[in-house]
Amino acid sequence: MTTDVEMRPHGATTRAIHWGTALLVLAAWVVGSTMEEFPRGGGRELAMQVHYSLGVLVLGFAALRIAWRAVSPPLQVEGSGWQRLAAQGMHLSLILLTVGLPLSGLLDRWARGRAVAVFGGIALPAPFPVPGGKLWGEAHELLANLLLAAVAAHVLAALWHQFVVRDGTLSRMLPMLRARSSVPPGS
Repeated sequence: MTTDVEMRPHGATTRAIHWGTALLVLAAWVVGSTMEEFPRGGGRELAMQVHYSLGVLVLGFAALRIAWRAVSPPLQVEGSGWQRLAAQGMHLSLILLTVGLPLSGLLDRWARGRAVAVFGGIALPAPFPVPGGKLWGEAHELLANLLLAAVAAHVLAALWHQFVVRDGTLSRMLPMLRARSSVPPGS
C-alpha cells in the first residue's frame, strides 16, 4: 500500500545531489578502470588527474549529502521493518563508501609520498605523514568493488520497487515516471 508520503518526490536539491553523485561516481569508475591502460606519459597523467579530480568532487558531494540530510532529513517510507532497515543500511553504506573511497585514494597517493594533482594541476599535498604505503591502494580497490556492488543492489532494489512492487519508489527520484504513469492508457 502506498501513501502520499511515499509518492511525494524528493526535492530538487536531494535529486541534484543524488544524480550528481551518481554521474561523478560513474565517471570516476570509468576513468579509474581505464587509466592504467594508457601508455606512460602525458595521456596517463591526464587520466590520473581527471580521476583524482572526480574523486575529490565525489568526496565534496558526499559531504554535501551529509550536510543536506542533517538539515533536510529524508522522507519516511512505509514498509515492513526489515525493508526500512535494509533501505537505511543501504543509504548509510552508500554515504560511507562515497566518503571512504575517495579518502582511501588520497591516502594511497600521500602514503607513497606523492601529492595529488587535481583540476588542472592544483597540488593537494599530504596534510600529515601517512603510514601504510600500498595498503591504501588495496583498500581503495576493495572499496571501489564494494561501491560497485552497493550501487548495483541499490539500482536493482529501486527497479524492483518501481516495476514489481509498484510503490512508486523510483518515481521519487525520477518524478517524470510518476507523471507518465498518471496518464491514462490511449491518451
